[in-house]
Amino acid sequence: MRGSAFICMVVVIFTVSCNSTPKDHVLVEAVTVNSDMFGASDYAIEIREDSSYRVIDYSLGLDSVTLELIDPKENSLLLADNTVKGKTRIDGNTFFFNPGFRQVDKALLKNGFMDLYIGDSFFRRLRLQKGNTYSINYFDQKRFHDYAIFNAPKDSVFDNSYNLNQRDLIFIDSVLTSILKNKEGNNAFYKQLKVYSNSDSVLVDVNIFLKNNKSLKDFFRYYPIISFDSPTYEGTYGKLEINLSKRTFSELIMSDDF
Repeated sequence: MRGSAFICMVVVIFTVSCNSTPKDHVLVEAVTVNSDMFGASDYAIEIREDSSYRVIDYSLGLDSVTLELIDPKENSLLLADNTVKGKTRIDGNTFFFNPGFRQVDKALLKNGFMDLYIGDSFFRRLRLQKGNTYSINYFDQKRFHDYAIFNAPKDSVFDNSYNLNQRDLIFIDSVLTSILKNKEGNNAFYKQLKVYSNSDSVLVDVNIFLKNNKSLKDFFRYYPIISFDSPTYEGTYGKLEINLSKRTFSELIMSDDF
């Protein structure tokens, strides 16, 4: 009898121990970086083990009396107003939000970042703080540290998505090295790539920016400096188009002479 009682006690203790794992354990955490470049909101996103999510919008409010900025982290009511909670559906490295927030309904984890989408349109990029095991890395981040890649919105012509890989970037880098050998050299530039694709071809719009513009150092990875719709950047930049399917490229056009 004593032996049986001992066995039962062990089973009970083991069961309690197994069930003690917190269900709200954070699997993925991501935050915005340098979002004040656009005066936009600062986000912190957490996705938990039970598939729930929490998004905190750290936009600063203005006190109507003192006209000083309010930090939501120190103001519980403002923090509550700026927090959205819901559930996620996970499909590989893609998270679908229900309900969405600010019309954002999807997040992709890849290359060390969390990309937010409204439908198929890129919204903004966050830096992964936790959950890198969920992120798919398509290329060597250290080798191509001065490249930033963005998938263009789908339309009636370019209706597919394509992720640039190591082989693609080796080709693109060789093209830029050849073109820029008489213009400071390839390593003197930050490169932003916008990818358009359909069943027939993959096109890459390339924008280059001199690294001596120090304001771009921590920013160029997170949002296209030249928007998808129209050039809104007032500084000097270069652009060309590369057809990955045909392995051809256009002439480099500069907005101003270096």
